Amino acid sequence: MTVPDVPAAMVSNQFFDEFTDKVRVKPIPWEGYSRAGLISSDELRELKEYQHATSATGGGNDEAARLAARTTHMGLLVRLTEKLSSIDALQYLLVQLDDLVSESERVGAGARAEAEELELERAMFRCTEKKDDYLGLKASKILVGALAARGAETQRVFAYTRLFAYLERCMRSELTSVVDVAVQVMQSALRVRRARGVLAGESVSCLTQLVDVLRRTQAPSTSGNGGGGASVPRVRGVVAVPQTQYEVVFCLWLLSFERTIAATLDRRFDVLGLTADIARSAVKEKVVRIVVALWANLLRLAPAVTLPAMLVARVPACLATLAAGRNFKDDDLRTELRQLADDLAERTGVMTTWDEYLNEVASGHLAWSPAHRSEQFWKLHVRRMDEHDHRVVRQLAAVLAEPTAGETALAVACHDLSQYVRLNPDGKRLLARIGAKARVMALMTGSEFPEVRYEALMCVQQIMLNAWRN
Repeated sequence: MTVPDVPAAMVSNQFFDEFTDKVRVKPIPWEGYSRAGLISSDELRELKEYQHATSATGGGNDEAARLAARTTHMGLLVRLTEKLSSIDALQYLLVQLDDLVSESERVGAGARAEAEELELERAMFRCTEKKDDYLGLKASKILVGALAARGAETQRVFAYTRLFAYLERCMRSELTSVVDVAVQVMQSALRVRRARGVLAGESVSCLTQLVDVLRRTQAPSTSGNGGGGASVPRVRGVVAVPQTQYEVVFCLWLLSFERTIAATLDRRFDVLGLTADIARSAVKEKVVRIVVALWANLLRLAPAVTLPAMLVARVPACLATLAAGRNFKDDDLRTELRQLADDLAERTGVMTTWDEYLNEVASGHLAWSPAHRSEQFWKLHVRRMDEHDHRVVRQLAAVLAEPTAGETALAVACHDLSQYVRLNPDGKRLLARIGAKARVMALMTGSEFPEVRYEALMCVQQIMLNAWRN
């Protein structure tokens, strides 16, 4: 599938833009740098020529000619960026470089020579190492913008891991403006297919941080999916702005165009539960629209894993609530809500309690749904847990071994395994053979969660009682 066109690093942030305006007019002592030998007299002369070309007025063909005249000085700006260490001078140079890169893309000026690209890339990565947020973010924006003009071959050799490592550091910031600009740069970078593969692979810690930003947009009382999957970690500083929600979910939507990523996105990051919470409380229609687009992509490209997870995250109920309780102005959004709800209804059909339980276990996001506490449910279905080489039992055991499994998921898994052992005389042997018994015993004493320790204790008691009876 093709990804819709995304503007290259089209950053819009009030603080960032206002700071850029200040940099443009801040006087830089270029003559002083020349007298000090930091730049040559020829470089000073070329710089003045560039500034003259920048200040010239005109339109139409004059604009293209003026851009061509300025672009001839791009090499000079890059060289000065590598030579100088003054933050003020570097900020000015990067503002000018950003203008050139953005205008070149807008008018379709074409790709630069490979040597020039490498020199620009080296200089910009050097700026990301400076202890100045604006400088580093501007440099990353230039990198992504310049990358847009490259051919597919040169895009494949770009150092995405280095860019994502820098953006990951920015997304850890307590400053909302820094996080916002970093996410917008990420949004533009992900329009390149290779970037999506790198982010979900070698740079997965950056993707984890991106999802963490999305969690930070929620108030503590609404964080989590209520479904008992991976517990929501404590996160620093709420980034409570709908725009950030839109930008992060947009990034996830771009990732979902890759089939292999779509198949693992929810399992690794619980994005369905998280985005369902966001959709329920979203004020802006565009946030709901991008969430629904993400869900539609995941269901279309990875239905086998997405459908069970959607049911556990109560996505159908969320869609019904949105359709009935919100008067959306966007006709397309109302249509998309209806289509996705119909698609889910068609795929699920008439489901039994056992089917719902299978979906929940398969998703890995276990919750205290009514089936777990029902004595009748276990008496009717315990033997079915042995079907397909004890698939359900093995899936429950896998939850116990999952490092990111949350408190509720671990407690429910221990509880269900105890019910299996209680009603199946051979159950304790299977748990011992697949390693589940050892994991339960470890949780009984080693878990930090009281509920998990209690349910693990109950499971161990059933194992020991079963052994005594036999």
